[in-house]
Amino acid sequence: MDGINPISGVTIRSATAEDADDIAAVYVRSWRAAYAELLPPKALATLHEANWARRFHSQPESSRITLLAHTTAQVIGMVTVGPDRQDPVFGEINAIYMLPAIQGRGIGTVLLDAAITRLDSSVVRLWCAAENARSRTFYERRGFAPDGATGTYEISGHRLATVRYARQIPPDSTSPLPS
Repeated sequence: MDGINPISGVTIRSATAEDADDIAAVYVRSWRAAYAELLPPKALATLHEANWARRFHSQPESSRITLLAHTTAQVIGMVTVGPDRQDPVFGEINAIYMLPAIQGRGIGTVLLDAAITRLDSSVVRLWCAAENARSRTFYERRGFAPDGATGTYEISGHRLATVRYARQIPPDSTSPLPS
């Protein structure tokens, strides 16, 4: 399933342990941009690439996979997918992040679609910050809808309200990438 996608010069492939630093850079830069108006600067300043990379290295092998979007120069986006943490009968997008300068070019959609094809489930769910209008619009335009579940996420002592989204996966869904 890894390969060149229709967006010129961008390759989608599975992540390896050697990608941890690049994944961490995408996480931190994306979080700082996406949550600049939702979290205090002090909370965002606690995000460090070394911490994210260490987290990636320390995670035990699981049924989750991470796919990367990259150019010849750098990793520009990532998505992690696997069984839902609350109910493994469903699939879950655990994380999807793009470098801020890349957002809006369609690469996030390609990553999301590639991740969904990796699921063995008819429903995929994800959590999103309730006040993150840009992300919510992204998911809604791709067929996700709030399913009524809510929660909170804490970062550096600050809580963000979250909403869960769900999307039915058609049985004839096919990958936009070559096998």
